Amino acid sequence: MQTNNSFSFHRLVLLFKRSLIINKKRFAIAISAFSGILFITLVWAQASVNFSNWGEHAYLSTFVSVFLSLGISYAAFSFPAFRSKEKSMTYLMLPASAAEKFVFELLSRIVAFIILMPLLFWVIANLEGALVHHYYPELINYQLSFGKSLTEATKDHEFNQVIFLIIQMVLFGFIAAFTGASHFSKSPLFKTLLTFSIIVISYILFSLFLVKAFDLLQGLSAGNKGMHFRGNTDMVIIVFKIGFTLTNLVLLAIAWFSLKEKEA
Repeated sequence: MQTNNSFSFHRLVLLFKRSLIINKKRFAIAISAFSGILFITLVWAQASVNFSNWGEHAYLSTFVSVFLSLGISYAAFSFPAFRSKEKSMTYLMLPASAAEKFVFELLSRIVAFIILMPLLFWVIANLEGALVHHYYPELINYQLSFGKSLTEATKDHEFNQVIFLIIQMVLFGFIAAFTGASHFSKSPLFKTLLTFSIIVISYILFSLFLVKAFDLLQGLSAGNKGMHFRGNTDMVIIVFKIGFTLTNLVLLAIAWFSLKEKEA
């Protein structure tokens, strides 16, 4: 079909409308469940410190934990039609190009989550804080401000140097789950975690083998300047930035080609 070789913003908007119409009840239930669980979690966390030792750092650490765990889980459910053959056939027959379907999944599963989840967290946290403060006045720091939290967290000069690296690492978690969902039809999150665990363990074992085989530790301890890596911290951070950025791009390419393979 001609649509498979072109990209149309109009058809992309239609995909979003179709998804909202079909899943509006599911979205409402999911948002309500998340809000309730978050409300209870915040109350429990504040009660554990007697409502007095709670501040911006506590809000920020709670947000980061929820953001990462929920974001990776949500991204792992990308391409939900691929979980069964019948739904896959219906999805692949939609009058939309592969590029439109890919962009739709990327925007709805990663970009939309990154934008909307902090907003929802901010609303629930402030409502919960105001309500709990009414009954427990000892909860003084009950207003969440991402601006203050980020200012407090980034005031350290060394932290500012690794902000981009942290962003790429977070995106790596989301994109890895997204790519796994595009490739695996059953239990994508479990299989993705298993795959990356095998890769990381293999890399560590291979590195240890090289260290033992070439006596690298002895060479370093002996002060062998030819084998001693004296790169400064900034260079190491730059290398990791480039590495995670390239890895994310490669994973997106794998997800794209997985979709194209299914479309073929």
